[in-house]
Amino acid sequence: MSLKLRSRTKADLPQVAELANLIDPEWPVTAEKLELWESQRDPKYFRADYVAELDGRLVATGGFHEDGFAFEEGKYWIRVEVHPEFRRRGIGARFYGFLLEQLTPRNPKKLVAGGESDKAEGLRFLSKHGFVQEWERLNSRWKAEGFDFRPYAHLEQTLRDEGLEIKSLAELGLNDDTLRQLWELDWILFQDVPMGLEFTKREFEQFKKDETQTPDFVPEAVLIALDPKRDDALTGHMVGYTQLSYIAEAGAWVINMTGVMREYRGKKVAHNLKLRGMKLVAQRGSEGHATGQRPYSGEIRTTNDPPNRVMYEMNLKLGFKPYPSWLRFSKVVEGQEFTVTGNEL
Repeated sequence: MSLKLRSRTKADLPQVAELANLIDPEWPVTAEKLELWESQRDPKYFRADYVAELDGRLVATGGFHEDGFAFEEGKYWIRVEVHPEFRRRGIGARFYGFLLEQLTPRNPKKLVAGGESDKAEGLRFLSKHGFVQEWERLNSRWKAEGFDFRPYAHLEQTLRDEGLEIKSLAELGLNDDTLRQLWELDWILFQDVPMGLEFTKREFEQFKKDETQTPDFVPEAVLIALDPKRDDALTGHMVGYTQLSYIAEAGAWVINMTGVMREYRGKKVAHNLKLRGMKLVAQRGSEGHATGQRPYSGEIRTTNDPPNRVMYEMNLKLGFKPYPSWLRFSKVVEGQEFTVTGNEL
């Protein structure tokens, strides 16, 4: 059997999406969304995507890219995804070797990969190829159905007693002045996220693309805590926020960020932000507003880092349930050269 490894093209995207959905049905994508992501990515950071064809059939996808989220010279995220029916035939190893060969001219220093804690086959592959776990992110999920908000009603009064309020981005307005304040707030808050990384600040225009120019964006679900008495040159009245995106393909919501400025912590601001988002999700379901490829689940998915036990435990107290963790792996490759020849398995 002859395995053909080549660069991914736009024409491949329907098959790439189909394979991605087969491999990870809980996070489905569409060809249209893959194309959008490609068009909106930051061109400052290198990326290359490839496919593998076996006797003309697309059986694997993969690639590597620089990390614009936490940039380091010579660090590349790398991935290989093989169709379940074609695993344990050497395709993954061959594809991985091919990617290393393509990377060699760029003088890579470190490779990074991700995997879920309940995906044993993928974890074995990473271990076999010398990757070592360096971080764990704790996943949890919440369902709106049957949730009783009444025990938390007093928290809203706590917020008012502090002289604070919450408004959505839709209420504040989708203009550059407001978005610039949110961009600055996001950067301040992200520097306190304990992910074991040194983050890279996005340019404002890239922030707008990533956060607002996507079908997942719901301005009513970007909830911002405000202190009317505060008027900062960068962030205005903003002192914290939470952002939920609606993934129509999955029928579920994702919390991308929840954070509060240090001087406002301990005032139940994060609790109120989280609960306001949960109420929005519950209301959207009861009113039938949310549509998509899958039925509306009323589910919220979120992730926390182990050092931030306070936020994780707050989520659990609010009814979130633990889910298999997401793991980050790395491998030092500085100074190595990789050569793979031939297409025969």
